Amino acid sequence: MNKKECLKIMIRCVAFVVVFSMLFSNATNLLIRHDDESNEIHAFYSEPQDTIDVLYVGSSPLLRGVSPMVMWNEHGFTGYVRASALQAPSVSYGLLAESLKYQSPELVVLLCDNIFTEYDYAEREGDLRRGLDGMKMSKYKLDIIKEVTEADERQSMLSYAFPLMRYHDRWKEINLAEDEPEPLLEHSFKKGNVYLRDINPQAYPEGFMEPTGESYAFDENAKGYIEKSIALCQEKDIPVLLLHLPKMSWSYEQSVAVEAFAAENGAVYLDLDRAEYRSQLGLDPQVDYYDQGHMNLTGTIKLSHWLGAWLDEQYDLPDHREDAAISESWNADWAQYAEKTGLEP
Repeated sequence: MNKKECLKIMIRCVAFVVVFSMLFSNATNLLIRHDDESNEIHAFYSEPQDTIDVLYVGSSPLLRGVSPMVMWNEHGFTGYVRASALQAPSVSYGLLAESLKYQSPELVVLLCDNIFTEYDYAEREGDLRRGLDGMKMSKYKLDIIKEVTEADERQSMLSYAFPLMRYHDRWKEINLAEDEPEPLLEHSFKKGNVYLRDINPQAYPEGFMEPTGESYAFDENAKGYIEKSIALCQEKDIPVLLLHLPKMSWSYEQSVAVEAFAAENGAVYLDLDRAEYRSQLGLDPQVDYYDQGHMNLTGTIKLSHWLGAWLDEQYDLPDHREDAAISESWNADWAQYAEKTGLEP
């Protein structure tokens, strides 16, 4: 075989790989389940390196309840929420560790409610994929996939590494003639916040946050990942705030237990269901909740207004509003956020 023939074969092989990759990517983008959580987790990668002041990691109360854009408009510090529904402790740790490869935040805020919950990987595949599908492939993602697949033999590493292998049957649910491939979101004006507009009046349970004498045990797996998260931040000299957001299924004993855990691990604890903070927040259960565990948009704005001021005072966060390199894009995102939510631009 002469050089000319070898070159032709090489060109054909390269062309095949390129075409196959394009078709595989388009098929994946067409069939994968796109949801706000995966999109917002993925859009994090577009934030310029070392421009995020506060990183929020955890489950859906963060996703729904914290708006970095409200805090930007009022205080000038930047933030991003990497949250998903019923986020597994392993996913939270992986997202945190991965995020710290891109950003050097002034503060890490961890939602800590799942420290009491045993996470069943077999029962929570949908929730796992909301967190993992938006992540780029990395050591941290592979570690999570390995733990998941070792716990549940029905799930495979390949299906997480190549989502098309999991979603290939979705062609039955879509219109192949009209639907177009949709890649994951590249930039978010919401900075990870996925707000809810519906108002569903709620009422605090009788005796809410009063001592009952009940005992609650930490889940050891969840506790271990939160300890690893705190230790990772401490290695990088990043302060950690363990945060509890309003949730009507919370208890006084759980709050006390997490407060002690935070003190033992050198973290600050803030529980917004404690009476002094509830009165300061001014949340109205009749208008500010989507359900018993999540704020709606009006609640998100109230909570973010108060929390932004508290964070700024406690951690003396930078104000970038006069920094053209950052403020131009953040002001543009704020204008879009204000338009979509009905806030004053």
